[in-house]
Amino acid sequence: MPEVTESSAEDLAFQRFVLDLALQPLDRFDGFDRIEQIGGSALRYQLNFIGYALSMAQYTRTPAFTGYLAEAQRNAITKMCDKRVWGYWAAESLLGYARINTDPIKHANVMYTGFFGVMIGLYETLNPDSTFDRPGSLRLQWNSRRSHDYDFERLARAIRTNMLADENCPQYACEPHLIYPICNTFAFNTLVMHDRIHGTELTGDLVERIRHSYLHEGWRLRNGRFIPGRLGPSINACPPVLAYDAGMAAWLNAMMPDLARGTWRTIRDRYVDFDGGTLRLRGNARARIDLGNYNFTKGDGMTRVFLATAAAELGEPDLARALTESLHDRYRVLERNGARRFAEVSTVTNAHHALARFARPDGLRDLIGGNVPQQWRTGPILASVAYPDVLVAKAVTDGDSLDLVLRPGDGAKRVRLALQRLTPHRGYRVRGAVEPHLTADESGSATIEVELIDRHEVQLTPA
Repeated sequence: MPEVTESSAEDLAFQRFVLDLALQPLDRFDGFDRIEQIGGSALRYQLNFIGYALSMAQYTRTPAFTGYLAEAQRNAITKMCDKRVWGYWAAESLLGYARINTDPIKHANVMYTGFFGVMIGLYETLNPDSTFDRPGSLRLQWNSRRSHDYDFERLARAIRTNMLADENCPQYACEPHLIYPICNTFAFNTLVMHDRIHGTELTGDLVERIRHSYLHEGWRLRNGRFIPGRLGPSINACPPVLAYDAGMAAWLNAMMPDLARGTWRTIRDRYVDFDGGTLRLRGNARARIDLGNYNFTKGDGMTRVFLATAAAELGEPDLARALTESLHDRYRVLERNGARRFAEVSTVTNAHHALARFARPDGLRDLIGGNVPQQWRTGPILASVAYPDVLVAKAVTDGDSLDLVLRPGDGAKRVRLALQRLTPHRGYRVRGAVEPHLTADESGSATIEVELIDRHEVQLTPA
């Protein structure tokens, strides 16, 4: 059974930052960085890591809770269809390929499609929701006369088509003609998840072909580090970058764990000094950039959260914790209405920090691989609570019972919890609620009330 741990009050405060971004009205982007839409500061990357962070939180802390946590993930996916997020591609396609093409999915553009597909795959792995499988559910409206209609399968098939377009190179471009291995890692993780969830066979031998490309076409150096990008198949754009290698290690662990661990060993040995207490990163911190806001003077935070995610994924949770805590020494913490973020750090780095906080050893590997116990898929769940009145720190089921840990998010008050997937007409004992017993209705639903003052445990067991 995958480990489920309880979020601390601090974890929940940082989670509230990404929740507040995702739960605002779909047409608003308050709190997002708005610099440009081509590079690392683009809205799409902020939405991507909001989605990944919330999926990981659901997986490692609250697998028996849907409610506002699932709603926030759906919203992030839906916001990816806003023209302000993807409309940049028309100009890029015209300038880079001399093509008049407003569709950001059909040709190239793995920096939109691959990252987008992983959001949906993680969401569908954890939630029995077919919203994004319906034809036209991912509608990209260019104007009143033209739209590009997709769903998860059409998106995945477009990814496959692009990966097969050049028989000599299974990776496809982000910016025109520029190929980045990390973006293509998200692309094949999308295909793997779609095949697992929907029984398709889109991946084929693409993982093996990309692995061969890494090892035999110069993308991965002998020491395990990666060339971040190339113009076409052979002109290197820049030498290896520490944060990039950490990202490769984390997201490769699902399908190429040996390569992931080899890369991690190299960067761990060469760049990270950690004895269980003192932490030091080798190299010049001023040379590190936060690509989410192009901060050249205090851009070290992005590197640290990339390293923290990789450390957690590859089995060093103490180092991951030290890396996330080290941000407190470098940046002020801002708090607004109970939601915390680091000042001077970009929104995408703050969202990635939330992902790192909720990560655990092999968390991405297990989530991408669908290691979700049957008990979690069928047992009782907390389906709805008011946000931010109730912050869910833990929610897990063994298939029959439900264990919750709740914290108040807006002061002490009596709150209502909506439960689902109970056995219809069955009686349950309830510890921690106003009433000690309940009986599920004919649909297996019930509602209980709780006096929520501080950290509060609720346990539901069959009578």
